[in-house]
Amino acid sequence: MSSVSITLTFRWPMGHRILGLQGPGAKCANIHGHNWQADIELPNDDGKLEFGLVKAQIGGYIESMLDHGFAVQHDDPFRIYLRDNELKFVAFTHPPTTEVIASFLAEIASDLTGVKPLRVHVQEGYRNAATWRQS
Repeated sequence: MSSVSITLTFRWPMGHRILGLQGPGAKCANIHGHNWQADIELPNDDGKLEFGLVKAQIGGYIESMLDHGFAVQHDDPFRIYLRDNELKFVAFTHPPTTEVIASFLAEIASDLTGVKPLRVHVQEGYRNAATWRQS
């Protein structure tokens, strides 16, 4: 038995900070940014997903909500500054780690395409990556 999937790659710059990490990770409490990359794999056994439409759906969301924006935890006081200055940001209930962003993009891709991804691999800069997989 075989199956077919499609994978689309998206790239965007985005800032974030992660409060509460100890040790070497404590430096992530500073406001900083990365060049992000997400590879989103969607099942397409029936051939109904079309690259151009999926690219427009997910890419459009990334462009409008994440590109040159800021990822912040909902209770981070910096969120108030971003809101008050009408800056682009997304607030998460958990710290905006690479793992959280991978899970978030899996949910967004599912909502936009109507298909639950098989895998979402997010690269934060050139060193760190996290992969969400369908369970």
